[in-house]
Amino acid sequence: MPELQQAVAEILSRVDRPGSFYASGIVDIHLPGLTVEGVGTLALPLLPVQAEALITVAEQAPYGRGTETLVDTAVRRTWQIDAARIHISGRRWTEDLDRIVQAVSEGLGVRGQVQAEPYKLLLYDTGSFFVSHRDTEKAPGMFATLVLALPSEFSGGELVIRHKHDEVRLDLRRDEPSEITYAAFYADCRHEVLPVESGYRWALVYNLVRPDGGPLPEAPDHDRERRQLAELLRHWGDTDPGAGPPHKLIFPLEHSYTEAELGFDALKGVDTAVAGVMLAAAEDADFDLQLALVTIGESGWAEYTGGGYWRDAEPEFEIGEVDDTWRHVHTWRLPDGSTPDMGHLSFEDDEVCPPDAFADMDSVEPDFEEATGNAGATFERLYQRAALVVWPRRRRALVLAQGGLNVSVPYLSNLLARLKAEPDANATSPNRDELRQQAFDLAACIRESWPETGHERLQASQRGLSSQLLEALCQLDEAEAGATFIAEVCAAGGYTAEDNAAILRTCANLPAERAASILHLVIAGNAHRDPAACAQLLARCTEQLTDLDNDQLRPAALALLAALPAGKQTTGYFASAPPPPSADLVLCALLGLSRVDDDLAERALRHCLDRPSLYDPDSVLLPAALAVASAQGSSPTGAEPPALAGLRHAVLRHLEARIAEPLAPPPDWQRPAEVRCRCTDCTELNRFLASPMEPSWRLKAAEPKRRHVEDSIRTHRCDVDTHTDAVGRPYTLVCTKNQASYERRVEQRKKDLANRERLSGSGGG
Repeated sequence: MPELQQAVAEILSRVDRPGSFYASGIVDIHLPGLTVEGVGTLALPLLPVQAEALITVAEQAPYGRGTETLVDTAVRRTWQIDAARIHISGRRWTEDLDRIVQAVSEGLGVRGQVQAEPYKLLLYDTGSFFVSHRDTEKAPGMFATLVLALPSEFSGGELVIRHKHDEVRLDLRRDEPSEITYAAFYADCRHEVLPVESGYRWALVYNLVRPDGGPLPEAPDHDRERRQLAELLRHWGDTDPGAGPPHKLIFPLEHSYTEAELGFDALKGVDTAVAGVMLAAAEDADFDLQLALVTIGESGWAEYTGGGYWRDAEPEFEIGEVDDTWRHVHTWRLPDGSTPDMGHLSFEDDEVCPPDAFADMDSVEPDFEEATGNAGATFERLYQRAALVVWPRRRRALVLAQGGLNVSVPYLSNLLARLKAEPDANATSPNRDELRQQAFDLAACIRESWPETGHERLQASQRGLSSQLLEALCQLDEAEAGATFIAEVCAAGGYTAEDNAAILRTCANLPAERAASILHLVIAGNAHRDPAACAQLLARCTEQLTDLDNDQLRPAALALLAALPAGKQTTGYFASAPPPPSADLVLCALLGLSRVDDDLAERALRHCLDRPSLYDPDSVLLPAALAVASAQGSSPTGAEPPALAGLRHAVLRHLEARIAEPLAPPPDWQRPAEVRCRCTDCTELNRFLASPMEPSWRLKAAEPKRRHVEDSIRTHRCDVDTHTDAVGRPYTLVCTKNQASYERRVEQRKKDLANRERLSGSGGG
């Protein structure tokens, strides 16, 4: 629908400028007394001898590049004296300066209080200049620079100011001593001082500051444009979203704004007028209007075109190919000054107004990075503009959903938090009704725009986005909508343990038969991939959903039992293997199954006990049994379910068998010789380990062989300490036997005795 963007742009192009990007003029002044420390009182016009004296107390003026402040006379050849060393006297000087500031404010279209803060005295002698640059914000609230050209004899030195495609060239020379020429320009304007051809050009420079930010300037009367724009917006809002109109429109502003100064009350020049017209039209048409920053970035590889390597010349590059691009609207500001957290919204070409508004991105110089290691040269280019963003208020949910789950789901949670914070949670009010409707509409849009692929759905679950949506649906009393989401998304693979609490809460608000069906769908669809999460879900549901009877829960229990890991599992090419069985899987499976059917739980226990290599007795079964014992000890609940008792007894038998093994230190120097490597050095190592008579062994060899033997000792956990004797060449690896295996068995015996006591309640011997 490109005609919409063109029509909006055409209307706004007729909005009058309340000012321009610069202001200049000539004003009669009452001659002040101007004194500089170290020089004294200066004459007006400036005398050459005094100009030379000023240079002796001045310093070379620096310039800013990024975060650096540099002095380079190839970029800026200017003398400066700090304002603190300058004293201006005279009864009428303050009045004259106020008149100049007032004239400048009107010329720039700035309304409200403006202050001129002294910054520098600049002196340009013959040949001095300053290349094209932008001023940095030198003081809080600074928005522009004011230059007062003092009377002196010189030629050249014109001030050139550029903004977008406009340019002005100002000659600030005056022959009359009682006149001052002034020029002011916004801080984001590029400007330069052309070389002074003869004489001395001197000027007082001030920072123009709006204290306390100042109020939003009033737009001029553009009633016709406001009505036309409002009518156009209403027609857009009444158009079916499926018919192709954009969800939002982005209208870039003329001036540049940093994140710190972004706000409706800080707009400059024509931006003030455009914002006023759009705000009035948006209110008439029931549209949302925001101020935001637009960032467009691209990166890729660069081609080397010359320079570098010789005589310290900088290497030169050009863009080779773009590999990645990103486009976002972010850093939102509302007309009332608030800052809504809407995150980063992407945008399409058909949402930019006019369509070629960002064509000047090609003029932005990229940042090149030289080749490092195996990586070639790269580049990155960032382009940023402030923009007004507008959309139909009734489609706010569509816009947020278009921004993706990372934007829409947190915004939904924020809406519900605001709804909950309303003074009377049980009362109905226009504000509560509006917040609830917004949340309801947004939740519906989020469900409709949920990712389609299993990988994206799984990621959304892992980031907690699925659970946030389900919690929101519960707060909105939309349990059936939550059940549908669970059946269509969670049960189809978009599920992790992060969702269990929200699934449980959703099922608690459903009829028992529907809840049992949802539970079965989730477990049947995911137990083969994440059995531990499904076992946890079954355990929590059987404990907390007391309205569900065992027959209703049985399908879910059977699905979990059938999916318990039974050995090495094959997966698809792109699928990841399920994690190995854990203590939590065993514990939750036995707890959940026991509450449904003891026979199912005992079948699960037998499944685990028959596969000790998969369900390790020490790392899997023991922690599960200890967790059961700990829970029963802190809150006894009566008879122990057979499967849990069977788990405890099986682990006790394992511990008893190991406790019964003899435990004594080695009687001689013989140690297990189990190194599998059959190289010459490792064969000699095995011989040394098997010898009952040798406490140590020395291997004189090159470093690779010594390192290989040390790796074998470490890998096979041999009872050997090593150190290198660095005497002679090659060095010698000294191997000394220890009792590490015996000491490990001693520590294991202590743990086994303690665990047996915890599981049996007796000390046992």
